[in-house]
Amino acid sequence: MSNRIRFLVSNLFRIRPEDNVPASVAQHFRHNAIINTLDFSFFLMADSFWNVNTIMPVFAATLTDNPLLIGLMPAIVSAGWFLPQMFMASRVTHNSKILPFSMRMGFFERIPNLFFPLLALAIPNIGKSTALILLFLLMTWRGIASGMAALPWQEVMARVIPISHRARFFGFSLVFGQGAGILGSVLSGLILANLSYPRNYALGFGIAVIIQWLSFACYVQNREPEPEQPTPPISDTALAQPKKPAIDFSMFGGILKKDANFRLYLLARSISFIGNMATAFIAVFAIKTFHLPDEQAAVFTGVILTSSVLGYAFWGAVGDRIGPKKIVVLSFICWFAALLVAIFSKNIWLYYLVFALFGLYQSGVGIGDNMLIMELGEESLRPTYLGMGRTLTGSFLLLAPVLAGSLVARFDYITMFVVSAFFIAIATLLMTRVKDVPRK
Repeated sequence: MSNRIRFLVSNLFRIRPEDNVPASVAQHFRHNAIINTLDFSFFLMADSFWNVNTIMPVFAATLTDNPLLIGLMPAIVSAGWFLPQMFMASRVTHNSKILPFSMRMGFFERIPNLFFPLLALAIPNIGKSTALILLFLLMTWRGIASGMAALPWQEVMARVIPISHRARFFGFSLVFGQGAGILGSVLSGLILANLSYPRNYALGFGIAVIIQWLSFACYVQNREPEPEQPTPPISDTALAQPKKPAIDFSMFGGILKKDANFRLYLLARSISFIGNMATAFIAVFAIKTFHLPDEQAAVFTGVILTSSVLGYAFWGAVGDRIGPKKIVVLSFICWFAALLVAIFSKNIWLYYLVFALFGLYQSGVGIGDNMLIMELGEESLRPTYLGMGRTLTGSFLLLAPVLAGSLVARFDYITMFVVSAFFIAIATLLMTRVKDVPRK
């Protein structure tokens, strides 16, 4: 069995001459693939203790019954991850070596998480209202910090993982990452079930902090390839020229004006985020509807992660052949099916299918969208396209929970699920028209 595994890994990371991979990338590819697989594994294991779609909304529900506030839990983090990226594009583009900057941002990203266990322990002393305010502040800080780290991290991944191997790398590494996440969700469930509130949340958050720093220790071991073109010395003429602005709005406008395919992607992705409005409520709805204890949220997390493992394996296996656009479209269809199950489920056993389909959706978008946005523009403009693709669509992540909370408050959860399904159906149709790089 061990020989078969080594054979699989060897072939998975084998670079053939026809792949046209630069020698500086090929030289360190296997090392970087292993290091980043370990990084993903620790990071996703930590995430299972404070998952924004299950654990954090349920934790927020212990502090408030307001559906709008509960729905903002995943939206704040997701929007924070998306919104800053366009404003980081110039800094990333003009760095010949991006890994040192990415390491600094990754360190900063982990700072707010240190305060989550302290907040949980402080709830009996500060009261639920104050705790809720502090939770929102920390979630906002967490989201923005992750957004500042996101673009440098994506550029590092684009530099160390060649386009010919991206789907299989992300699929392989995230299978291991989600496997670690499943172990974390099991441990999280045991902690939530066997310790009293709020010490159970405090311990889970504390474990997550330690594991997340282990992921950072792995990430800093990346070996970034040397730039193919050495940076020429700065001449007096170059010094006399005006410096480009840190935020080049004229470049952003030029790209939007001439690139119709990119505009179509932005529209489809924005509408899909509105279709994501139900993600914060699928766990809360199940717990309230079927009268389940809070620790059931960890079980839901485990189902999502298990399904994601299968999803990452499947999308990674087919992605380099069918291309990222088709992965994203199929993922949207999975989420649409999950919403239909949520609407018509009459018992918890059928409702588990919602989380299974959501895991397939998350894994598909995780691989497909990360690849797709890297391929929409010229390689020299990749950080700009990455930043614009994230920031210009990220505002819809904040609109979605406001709409969802209003629908739940005025009507009910089922109505909100129906509206969410309507928007994801439109996004699916639009995404089918987006063009990616043709595969052999």
